[in-house]
Amino acid sequence: TLCRQLKQVILGDQVRAVTIYDTKIAYFPAMIGRHIKDVRRRGKGLEIDLSGPVVHLHLRMSGRLFWQPDFGLPPTHTRFTIDFAQGRLLCIDPRRFATLDLRHEYEAGKSSIPNLLAGIDLDPICLQAQRRRLPIKAFLLDQQVLPGMGNIYACEILFESSINPWRPTCDVTPEEWQKIITATADILKIAVTCRGTSISDWRDLFGQKGEYQHRLKVYGHAGETCPRCHGQIERQKLSGRGTYYCPSCQT
Repeated sequence: TLCRQLKQVILGDQVRAVTIYDTKIAYFPAMIGRHIKDVRRRGKGLEIDLSGPVVHLHLRMSGRLFWQPDFGLPPTHTRFTIDFAQGRLLCIDPRRFATLDLRHEYEAGKSSIPNLLAGIDLDPICLQAQRRRLPIKAFLLDQQVLPGMGNIYACEILFESSINPWRPTCDVTPEEWQKIITATADILKIAVTCRGTSISDWRDLFGQKGEYQHRLKVYGHAGETCPRCHGQIERQKLSGRGTYYCPSCQT
């Protein structure tokens, strides 16, 4: 959602100014005067291509990006701002975890990873899975396997695939992996259309809530009736993450 919205407002524009409000963030004068060639997702982060150097931005746990068309005073907890002709991009992060880095284009390319909405090669995923016994949900959240996968969507994808989150990866069949990949593409396409999932205080680039939280079938529904088999949805911790599933129909 953020990647698509950023393209709408800054693609082709020129960086006019960069202001740093946090000493943990480095200032990169090489950004000034550069035009935005592309904005792309890189795992859970974003890359902004400046026709040479590439800005790598990761919001971590609490960071948020906002677009400010009127160049007003930055709100509390602003870590940095980037000014363009048509407005200002702000990074707001009360916990100061978000990171900003500038890399050469060829360095950024070395860490290239597939977008979750693009075609996913099933063979190497199955090969990795056959060698490991960790729970399938933990495997999906491994950013080296499916970069950009988050906890909410992992719960929903495994529900759609009828697979128990604790199932060892080596026991998942190629046919079941195909179900997982299909569910991943279907769910994330709809989530992007809905501008994401607003749990807690998440907002999109324009300060609006997403809408996909209204479509969640298991996440956040512990104790409620399963929409598929009418069993009871449960919540347990798996690898430190809240995991929602139906023990009756996810095997």
